[in-house]
Amino acid sequence: MTDRFKCDLEFEQELGAMPDRKLLEFVARQALETSRRCKDHTVRLITLEGGNRKQSSIIGGITGTIAGIIIAIINYFVGKN
Repeated sequence: MTDRFKCDLEFEQELGAMPDRKLLEFVARQALETSRRCKDHTVRLITLEGGNRKQSSIIGGITGTIAGIIIAIINYFVGKN
């Protein structure tokens, strides 16, 4: 809890030390990133709530397979040393 408080305090101090232009640019970047994430999550939620479970299952299966292959390759090369 104290780490988070310390981090928040440092962040507040950094924001307070920024000149107006830099602060506006920082806020604009954060707003853009938030907007992009909301858009991505909206598409994801519509897909999940729309009952398109077959598509979600196929995508999940493909993703799991690719992740498994990558992990197997990494383990193979790490085990050779």
